Amino acid sequence: MTVARLKLSVKRFYDAQVYKSKIPTFPRDKDLKLQSTYCSDQAFEDRVGHLITYFVDSWVRSTSLDCTRAYFKGAFSYNDRDIDAIEGTTRFLPFIASVLMNPNFNVPSIEKEKGRSLEDMFISAIVNGTDPLSKGYWGQVEDYSQLICEGADVALALWIARDRVMERLSKLQKQNLFDWLRQCTLKKIVDNNWHLFRQTILLILSKLSEGEDSDSSSYDRIKSFYVGDGWFSDGVGKNFDFYNAWAFHYSLFWFTEIDKDFDKEFISTANFKFCQSYQKLFTLNGFPMFGRSHCYRTAATSPLIASILLNNHSVEAGTAKRIFDQLWKFIIANGGIANGVPTQGYLKQDLRFLDEYSGPGSSLWGLRSLILLLQGETYKEFSQTIDNSLSVEVSDFRENIESIGLIVTGNKEQGTVEVEWSDREFISVFIERYRFWDKLKEFLSQRPQRPKNDIFKNKLKTYSSKTLSVKDEN
Repeated sequence: MTVARLKLSVKRFYDAQVYKSKIPTFPRDKDLKLQSTYCSDQAFEDRVGHLITYFVDSWVRSTSLDCTRAYFKGAFSYNDRDIDAIEGTTRFLPFIASVLMNPNFNVPSIEKEKGRSLEDMFISAIVNGTDPLSKGYWGQVEDYSQLICEGADVALALWIARDRVMERLSKLQKQNLFDWLRQCTLKKIVDNNWHLFRQTILLILSKLSEGEDSDSSSYDRIKSFYVGDGWFSDGVGKNFDFYNAWAFHYSLFWFTEIDKDFDKEFISTANFKFCQSYQKLFTLNGFPMFGRSHCYRTAATSPLIASILLNNHSVEAGTAKRIFDQLWKFIIANGGIANGVPTQGYLKQDLRFLDEYSGPGSSLWGLRSLILLLQGETYKEFSQTIDNSLSVEVSDFRENIESIGLIVTGNKEQGTVEVEWSDREFISVFIERYRFWDKLKEFLSQRPQRPKNDIFKNKLKTYSSKTLSVKDEN
């Protein structure tokens, strides 16, 4: 067993060196320009346009020749290095598709630098990634594989850009693509938000692949997690965190876009109830972060933009715009976007709280709020809408979300929001540090040995919008 582990560690070390050798130099001035532009007084349209161009340039700069993988600086996940590289592209694809389909954007300078069109690069990614005879093939999908999660983004990207892409694919290319996606629906998955991935793929296959059976079993399981007030438990039990925002409500919105008759009344009503209280969590300096996956934080506003797209009147456009804008501004101003991706932390990189499943490109799920902004006329509407004040800018408030036992309290004078779990006791917690011995063990095993800090992330009674701003490490 020891010999086998040693061989695996050596292989992972070698793979890591190969990965690192492919990371391009990302000019520091691009990060500085993003900060100076987005945090300026320029018009919303210009600032967001610069943000979008920044991320398009990041993928174009970092992607492989066949566009199936992208390489970024950062700590690796417990997956193989190749999976980390695949994630660097698959999580970008829905964003790239949205840019392609939005008439407000064109990227000729970036395309000229690369010598090919963004559309060609997009097609290259999905064609080569799903062709079993291609060197860039993403691989056979196994039970519980990370590729199942990534398959949902591939399918969604295909759906978003279908009117420009499908006609350019040959019959064989379509078959390869559908066969690979179908693999993702046939494997065992974790009994939590992973059902969203499977259902996304199934819905899109039923619309784009002739003769595909419609299967809503994963959606039925998702609904069984619903507890009220728009909140879902992430699996069996009481697992409540921001996966409600960047997983559940984000994906549920797309279900209604892919199939207009897909339980839209429930999905829209759940979003309406969720956003009524959820919009009050945000301040000019972030929000009270609790739960897993801090690195996805820029996607936290996704349900609010989905509310605008669903036209359910839960949140006003001026409010959703200001929350979206202020969160991105706060993260960018504090160094939370660097080297072409959102960093692996709440602000800057903070490996004390980085989950073992997160790699260099995992934080690209943070683009989900941008993806939604690019749908329909939302971007144009936001550009023409006057900002509303945040709830905490208007007055003190106290709101009880009874279904999950969460009390939300806003303090206008301090500009902070605090949440308190009614069923938990106050406990003191020691934040585990990422120690030298952890790093040594990680080097020897070539697997993440980062502290879990599960108590801090999931067990505290109260969380404040200022907590991680103070505790974040450089």
